[in-house]
Amino acid sequence: MHIPDGFLDLNLAALFYLLSFAVLIYAFRKAEINPATLGVVAAAIFAAQMLNWPIPGGTSAHFVGGGLAGILLGPYAGSIAMSLVLIIQTLVFGDGGITALGANLWNMAIVNVFVGYYVYSIFRKYSEQLASFLAGWFGITLAATMAGVEIGLSSAFKYGVIEAASVMFIWHGVLGIIEGIITAAVISYISTRAEVKAQAPSKAALALIAVMIVLAPLFAYLAELVNYTEPLEVAAEKLGLNENSLWSGIFPDYTVPGINDYFGALITGAIGVALILAIGVALARANREKH
Repeated sequence: MHIPDGFLDLNLAALFYLLSFAVLIYAFRKAEINPATLGVVAAAIFAAQMLNWPIPGGTSAHFVGGGLAGILLGPYAGSIAMSLVLIIQTLVFGDGGITALGANLWNMAIVNVFVGYYVYSIFRKYSEQLASFLAGWFGITLAATMAGVEIGLSSAFKYGVIEAASVMFIWHGVLGIIEGIITAAVISYISTRAEVKAQAPSKAALALIAVMIVLAPLFAYLAELVNYTEPLEVAAEKLGLNENSLWSGIFPDYTVPGINDYFGALITGAIGVALILAIGVALARANREKH
């Protein structure tokens, strides 16, 4: 769901840069960030997003995690965590267009997180598992629909908003079921544990992140083996959109020049996790000094 360069008109892209950074600055001021959790949650979501698995019908999927971030960290810190993931993905790995970063932040770090958090808050009194599932489903589905609206408003798209939003809603409405199941499973697992309240990163959480990074090349291989693409790529083909990348990142598509792609995925995954953990600690310290 990372919108690449070439899909959005520049004036629309600029508008979402302004909107996103205004909200994120406000979120940083409102958030109370635990240094033990922000970086770990963000790093875990980054690692989980590297696990692409094939879905029957010609597409592949990966966990996005905005709803989960909102539930675990609250909407303000959750949006900061997701923003950290998306900015690293764009600048370091070229995952998502640099011109579209503002829109991607709006969709996945703001809409996804805040919708997920408030859906969870509303339905939690009935069932925590149901609330977590709905948070994951609504968060990702509405974020994808918002991406469709942005694409539909751009002149690069030959149809209208309804067509673009409908395609994105249908694809991600189905894949959102998996997002909801994973979100519910994670919340169910940690609901009786103290990891998210700890003052030091959980060893179990760090071990899980390491395992996901190790598995990432295998998942990438399985998706490539059957030539499956991500939902936005499938939608773009149906909608007649063409990517025009302006920045490919320091390690394009999670590869290292001169190194086997699958070993490169291990190296770049580890680099991404290290960057996110380090920046997460720095943000937490800055946030603590603010308070």
